Amino acid sequence: MAMTTLPETLVASLQMLRRRAYTALELTNHCLERIQSVNPDLNAFLSVSDDYARQRAAAVDTLYETFPEALGPLAGIPISIKDLIDTSFSKTTYGSQIYRDFQPQANATVVNRLEHAQAVIVGKTHLHEFAYGITNENPHFGPARNPVDRERMTGGSSGGSAASVKASLVLASIGTDTGGSIRIPASLTGIVGYKPTHGLVPVDGVLPLAQTLDHVGPLTRTVRDAALVTDVLTGAHGTSQSLFAALDQAAHTPLCIGIPQGLIDRFGTAPVKRHFASILGFLQEKGLVIHQEEIRFDENEVATHQGNIQGAEAFAVHQARLQAHRHLYGADVLERLETSGQVSAQEYIQSLTFRTAFQRVIEQWFVNLDVILLPTTPVTAPKLGTEYIDIAEGTTHIRPLMTRFTNPWNLSGVPAISIPAGTIDGLPFGLQLVGGMGRDAQLLRIAEQVERCLAERNE
Repeated sequence: MAMTTLPETLVASLQMLRRRAYTALELTNHCLERIQSVNPDLNAFLSVSDDYARQRAAAVDTLYETFPEALGPLAGIPISIKDLIDTSFSKTTYGSQIYRDFQPQANATVVNRLEHAQAVIVGKTHLHEFAYGITNENPHFGPARNPVDRERMTGGSSGGSAASVKASLVLASIGTDTGGSIRIPASLTGIVGYKPTHGLVPVDGVLPLAQTLDHVGPLTRTVRDAALVTDVLTGAHGTSQSLFAALDQAAHTPLCIGIPQGLIDRFGTAPVKRHFASILGFLQEKGLVIHQEEIRFDENEVATHQGNIQGAEAFAVHQARLQAHRHLYGADVLERLETSGQVSAQEYIQSLTFRTAFQRVIEQWFVNLDVILLPTTPVTAPKLGTEYIDIAEGTTHIRPLMTRFTNPWNLSGVPAISIPAGTIDGLPFGLQLVGGMGRDAQLLRIAEQVERCLAERNE
């Protein structure tokens, strides 16, 4: 069949593939044609594996016809991969001039799991250089552009992944998140971005930014799609640990929620704060939220310790590379790494100690709470080139501002997800839901409840 539009969700597309409404090759060709048409403007992909993707799709179609019992959970689904993740069949640049022509010898573990699930990987997506930034403005490859408004940022560092999903170039993408790099671009483009509990998804074959903070997770159109892809990434599909299967278990409703109101008041712009308040009011009106309480922590202290750990670990990753190739780094990443090199061993150890204490604080919150709610980002998508943003506390540099609502959950390692929650002046607003450590199934059930409730609001 001649496809004209991509199905709305990954799960819906799987159902159509299994009914043979179209073939995996037809679906893949549709995506590749879209990429060829749209990517020169969006710059979402750094490389596209046309021939490889078609071969994989054709092999899946053979299974559909001859041995359907052997089909994997993502059989025939076109997916993109952030170019921080090693692929043996395609070069992996890490968004860097140093690795512009680098070809890994082996796949990352998550890539092997996607291929075992028979997903069709169509290409590698744009990112901030070495994943060390939140704008996805890359001096070596240019900026990724937001499909909602080409003059605005995708956010980063998984900006190309978010753009590829939002622009219907693929049905899902795999990104990484060290301080918000999945959730920030998901929020700014209006899709779902999920950061699982730290360690749930393996990071073997993913170039580290900060090893004890790094997460790998999916960017999709729905929570249900995210759960299915995460099952493949963790190896939990078809087991008792399946997050996808858990979505159909008894839901936790109505909800007791925590809100870091002090954090929101300090760093959110006025339109974001108003929109968030209106969403809370709607959820209460619908009976989904029956109790809310303010959670408090020193947001500056959290940002400092998260920054110390991220900086020290990033500098350790790059120290030898900096000595050999300093001149090939972009100015903003070079500046961050040189600053990171000033974190002392004492500061790093103190920050590790703080993290353990912060994790205990969060554990206590979840004795009485089901979920924490807050905006994903303090602002909607800024225009490309923006360096400073005005908030209540004054003019603030975009880089530390954009991670204020996301990096506490990297520091602690708890699961967090951003879901689309309407628009502000035509630009997407992301609602962030945070769960307790290891409570990914509960978080995703709640996120899908909220997703469905918000769908009524937008009708």
